[in-house]
Amino acid sequence: MSNLDELIRAAKASFIEIDAAYQSADINEKLVMAETRNKAADQLVTLQAKRLIQNASAITDADIAEMKNLKDRIDDAAQIQTALLQFVGLLAKFVG
Repeated sequence: MSNLDELIRAAKASFIEIDAAYQSADINEKLVMAETRNKAADQLVTLQAKRLIQNASAITDADIAEMKNLKDRIDDAAQIQTALLQFVGLLAKFVG
């Protein structure tokens, strides 16, 4: 499996975990996180659509490990927001 495929797989798994926590948050927490959550979803779709042919070689094992670890750090709303921001920050390196 290429690094690109592995990153997409890890990003999907992380987003599913982050989004499940987001969906369980109360309305006030959702209001704070909605914009970042939606940006994360958009970046995941962009990553899948572009398949990053020109940037695939730039994906490192560290990028993949970071994405995989995001889903393990969610216990409360502050961690959900932090995970969303880290998700967006990591994928921004590849989808702009």
